[in-house]
Formats: sequence, structure tokens, C-alpha cells
Amino acid sequence: MDNKAFPETFTLSDGQSISIRPIRPTDAPFLVQMFEHLSERTRRLRFHSYTGNLPRRRIWREAIALSSLDPALQAALVALNQDEQVVGVARFARTTADAVEAEAAIVVRDDFQRKGLGTHLLKRLMPIARSMGIERLFAWVMADNLHMLQIIKKANLPVRRETRSGETLVVVSLPP
Repeated sequence: MDNKAFPETFTLSDGQSISIRPIRPTDAPFLVQMFEHLSERTRRLRFHSYTGNLPRRRIWREAIALSSLDPALQAALVALNQDEQVVGVARFARTTADAVEAEAAIVVRDDFQRKGLGTHLLKRLMPIARSMGIERLFAWVMADNLHMLQIIKKANLPVRRETRSGETLVVVSLPP
């Protein structure tokens, strides 16, 4: 990842300034904090399951794993508000260093949704993926997650969709 392009300042549609940078292992506590600020609906749409009774130890374990990346396989960006709280995360992961397809995910804290942040994070993630030789990003999106499907549509790239059992597989081809 070209760290020279970061940190980046992005202005939301409501005028708030957000700082965007690559995730760091020291971000684990901030990921836990963000998770605790997500509504149950946002959690369900992102994680595809009920997360209300997760043990705190498991939440911490996941946050540590998500913030400690293997740079050959993964990349992630965090969006921070003026208080240095993580309010959005965009990431991708591939299974092997030579895989040309990677699974992507984006989550934005509820009070920062519908302000352009998710769309911007996806747009910033795509060239990073391309620089790693990734040709396609894919995501399993809950069929009722219309907002995420709209974010993908706004990317204005070739998209293939297939819906099964309430989930939509979305595959985005990245420009060369």
C-alpha cells in the first residue's frame, strides 16, 4: 500500500472532516469501540448474524485479528472522526498472495452513514487492491442491505450479482 497518499482528509456531505489512513495493530481498541457503537441492525447487515450476546473476549480477539494484517493478503483503511474515533472500516482479504480475487467488506458507524463515507472508502480501497494484482473484489451482502448495494452501484464498475437464500454475491471487476 502506498502510504504516501495517507493520511487523507475527506469531507462528508454534512461538512464534517474525516481522516482516512491504513489500519494499524494499535487500532484494535478503537475497533472494539466502534463495534459497541453499531446498531444491532448494522451489525446484522455487516456480520450476517445476531451479535448481541458476543463475549467481550471474542470481540477483542476479532478486533486484534482485524487490525493485524498480512500485507501480502490483506489491506484495510480506517476512517477517523475529529475525536480520533474509528467511524468506518473498509478492507479486503484474499486467500493466497497470488489470488486475483479478494473478499471485501465495509462498515460505517450508524451516525456517519448516508454521508458518502462508505462510497469513498470503497473507491480508495480499489486502487490498493489493483496495485496488489487483484482483479476482482467480491462481497456477500444481505439482500435487504440496500444501502451497501447502492454503494457498490455508485462505484460504476462492471458488477455481477447472484442472490441465494437472502444473500447477494456481488463481484466487482476492477479497472486495470
